[in-house]
Amino acid sequence: MNTQLYIKDGTIRDRSRIVIIKGNIQIINPTEEMVLADGWQPYTPPEPGEPQPTITDQLRDMVLEQYNGRTDITDEEALKRPLLVYSWDTYMGKSLAAGQVVSHDGKLWRVRQDVAAVLDNQPPSLATAALYEVIEVEPAGTQDDPIQYTPPMEIFNGKYYTQGGVLYKCTRDSGQALTHDLAALVGLYVEVVPVGTGGGGDE
Repeated sequence: MNTQLYIKDGTIRDRSRIVIIKGNIQIINPTEEMVLADGWQPYTPPEPGEPQPTITDQLRDMVLEQYNGRTDITDEEALKRPLLVYSWDTYMGKSLAAGQVVSHDGKLWRVRQDVAAVLDNQPPSLATAALYEVIEVEPAGTQDDPIQYTPPMEIFNGKYYTQGGVLYKCTRDSGQALTHDLAALVGLYVEVVPVGTGGGGDE
């Protein structure tokens, strides 16, 4: 049960602690009418405000803001610290610079070109391959350790890729994230490596 408080001349008390002095008479535990007649006014404490951020909170926010504003984060660094990366929807209506890293749908994505304003209907995906490229842990890209091709993905000359159980060797840099399956890119960017071909470790 909340106790009614009263205030007078900056002093705040509940009624049981107010003593009214009338001449030589002290009135202890006065009635509400006596309290009001003595100049006390009902007092309601203000609602507690929002908790103020601590210096630790401010330092954390500053570090996160600086980290997420970088455009030089390597794939390895981003994958090592995925929890530091801001979610893509954090930037809704804001701009992104080429090279920044965002998280979306359980994956990390690198911004491929400057985005003037992030729109909710253009999330990182295959449909927005011109804007975002998924960041994944990549194998060496040798014949013995090929890279799993997952479009949209940029591929590089001399590297080996696998898709659908077929091994491919890239014959020239794509220069951009590709959205087609490798089978459709034979003769353009890749060639099929025949089963049983030796030479593991070829770069």
